[in-house]
This record gives sequence, C-alpha cells and structure tokens, in this order.
Amino acid sequence: MHGAPYIQAEVDQPRNAKHKRLVDAVVWQMDHMHEAPALIVACYDYDEPVSGGEIYRKAGSVWPGIQNLLLMARSLGLGAAPTTLALRDQALVRTALDLPETFAALCMIPVGYPSGRFGPVVRKPTASIMRFDRWSE
Repeated sequence: MHGAPYIQAEVDQPRNAKHKRLVDAVVWQMDHMHEAPALIVACYDYDEPVSGGEIYRKAGSVWPGIQNLLLMARSLGLGAAPTTLALRDQALVRTALDLPETFAALCMIPVGYPSGRFGPVVRKPTASIMRFDRWSE
C-alpha cells in the first residue's frame, strides 16, 4: 500500500465497514490519481504571497464553486472527489503549475467516469440531523 503512514494506520484499524470503505477509497484515489482523465486545481489569487493556515482564511468563496463543480459532474454522470492531500507543499504546486507567487492551490478535484457503483445518494432524514435554536435529542 502506497498511502501516507496516517492513512495506513487508519486502514489497519478500521472503526467499522463504512469507515474502511472510505479509507480504501481515499488510498485508491491517491494511488491512481495519475489515471484521472482530468485534474482540476481550484486556486485563489491573494494580494500578496501567503502560506500555512493563511491560505484557507481568505479563500472561503472558492468552496461554493467547488461544490457547484461537484454537483454538475454528478449530474453528467461523472465522478469527482475533492482532495487537499496532494497540495501540502504549496511551493512545489506553484512550480508544477507555473502559478504566480500570490496564488495558492486550495483543492484538487480528479474528474472521470466512475469505475464502481454510482447510484443515488442516501441521506439521513433532516429531522434526525438538524436542530432548531438549541441542541436536543
């Protein structure tokens, strides 16, 4: 397995079957990223160079665009899954993508046709996850 050590630990000690499927999917994506037909990298152009946690403090407006991209991909029968694992070294990403120093890569989205089951999304009933005014059981 080629996954990062902390992912390997998660695989070795899955909490339950659903968690194991999730971790397996993340590791598979990591090992097969180079096979994706398209890799979209969502970036933000800051007024000046930023690094570390600063990257995520001002770029909240990018995430609704990512969500819209994911919804559109699904409506077209495409699979897409956002990841930030490959973007930890921003200097390397800037070099690889020839980005100006004021840009930061926030999210990478591999897009392609799914190889497995791609059925309807199952969601919990709203009443079981939403609270009004305060927490209640």
